[in-house]
Amino acid sequence: RTLSGHTEYVSSVCVTANGKHVVSGSWDKTVRLWSLDSGTCVRTLSGHMDAVLSLCLPADCNSVLSGSKDKTVRVWSLGSRESQCTRMINGHTDHVTSVCVTADSKHVVSGSWDKTVRRSEE
Repeated sequence: RTLSGHTEYVSSVCVTANGKHVVSGSWDKTVRLWSLDSGTCVRTLSGHMDAVLSLCLPADCNSVLSGSKDKTVRVWSLGSRESQCTRMINGHTDHVTSVCVTADSKHVVSGSWDKTVRRSEE
């Protein structure tokens, strides 16, 4: 099955722990949540000012984290029908190329072209 809808390169994908959804990040500045059963885009998350380069799904699947060329990490709520950015993490001075969350979901860790790894409180 092919999931189509992004208008630019897809740079990152993650599968939810329950295997029902895929999250994708793209150079079109969006994060998309897809149903694996139907192949349809369930939600489109917009807000980044540049390409989305990295994604992370915490184990609870209630949120998704995205890192972008806009130098930010965003935390998106997936718990309601209206997904929204609940937090924007600044601090990097160049593209955020990697993002992850600790197992207890208390810290967001990100890597950047600015040659740093940053830890933020979740």
